[in-house]
Parts: sequence; C-alpha cells; structure tokens
Amino acid sequence: LKETLTMNFDKFTDRSRGFIQSAQSAATRANHQQLIPEHLLKVLIQDKEGMAAKLVEALSVDSGTLFQAVEKELKYAPSVQGSGAGSVFLSSNMTKVLTQAEDLTDKVGDSYVTAEYLLLALTMVKDTGAYRVLTSAGVNPQNLNTEIEKLRKGRKAHTATAEDGYDALQKYGQDLTQAARDGKLDPVIGRD
Repeated sequence: LKETLTMNFDKFTDRSRGFIQSAQSAATRANHQQLIPEHLLKVLIQDKEGMAAKLVEALSVDSGTLFQAVEKELKYAPSVQGSGAGSVFLSSNMTKVLTQAEDLTDKVGDSYVTAEYLLLALTMVKDTGAYRVLTSAGVNPQNLNTEIEKLRKGRKAHTATAEDGYDALQKYGQDLTQAARDGKLDPVIGRD
C-alpha cells in the first residue's frame, strides 16, 4: 500500500496514516483484495475517542448505528481466497477519497491531511458505500465542515502530529468553572 501512496503519503498526519494502515489491515483480515472507502470509514468510526466519531456524534448521529451500516456494506465487497489473498490494492474510489482529502487540505491552507478531512472526503466522493451510509445518516459536507470548523477553532495542521493539539486542553485539563457550577469543588476555608 505504501508504494502506491509514496508520492503523497508524507502529506498525511500520523493519525491519518494510522487510519489508512488500519483500513488496510481490516481489508486483509476480511480477504478483500481492494482497499475501499468503507474500510476507511469503518476504522474512523471504530475509534470512539477519535475525531471522526466525535464529529459524527456532534451531528446527532449514533456512531454505533453508522458502524453497523458500514459493516453491512462491507459484506458486499468481493473477497479472495487462496494465493491472491493478502495482497491489498487501492480501489479507484479510495484513490479519489485520498485525492479529495488532499485537495481539501490545500484549500484550507493546511500542510498535512488530517483524519477529519478524510471523513469529509468520504462525504464528497459519490458512488461509494461509505457515501451512501453517511448521507443516509444525515452527514453531508456542509454540516460536517461546520463541525470541523468548530472543533479546530481556526487552528491549522502544519505538523504530522497536529491533531494531538486539538483536544489537549479538554483531554488533560480540568474545567474549574464547570466543576464549581456543579458543586464539585471543596470549599476554601479561611478566605472571604
């Protein structure tokens, strides 16, 4: 797979590369000869703490239901047994998704393709099972892009680890104002 993407694979963040490799592994385990967009959608949604699942949940779409719909689509993918098994090639639709993700990245001024733009690209490349699953769940490029902008708050991806910074404060910090509102802070004794 890496040989197929050598020209542009270095433009993907570490997480995006990880998702693409996980999608390839999913295809291999299922004896699918082609890596298709549905494999990518499956691994993006499967990561419950990941950005794709959070974006989908923000659109009031249950990621579990979406995952089941993707699994159903993958049942129709042809599988190979015997000597041809184990070799996975990019389908033309998967190439279109990756190209679309790169184009989106260039348009927003990022240097690296992030997981959220992989998901957005899946909503834009028609005639795929991933597109059908996402659109039937109500996920479209417009509402997904709005959620991406909310998540990113104007930040750009100029490093291979850019995604790590999006939720760092939320992940590692504690909202003391919210804790005080909820009555979870211990009272301070001896102060006015």
